[in-house]
Amino acid sequence: MSWINAALGELFSLFVDDVWFSLGILAWITLGTLLLPNLPVDHGWDAPLLFLGCAVIFVVSSWRTARA
Repeated sequence: MSWINAALGELFSLFVDDVWFSLGILAWITLGTLLLPNLPVDHGWDAPLLFLGCAVIFVVSSWRTARA
C-alpha cells in the first residue's frame, strides 16, 4: 500500500512544485471570483487587482524559497 502513496506523491510533485504557492494562487483567484463583482469599485480594476494579488503571492513565494 505504501507504493501507492509513493506513486501518488510522485505524480503530484510532477505538477506542483511549491504547494503554498499553488494554494495561494487558487485562493486568490477564488476570492477574486467571489468578491470582486461585489466590491464598489469600477469593473475596469478587476484585472489589475487580480494581477497585483498574483504578483504579491509570487514575490512572497520567491522570498520564502530564497530564504530557505
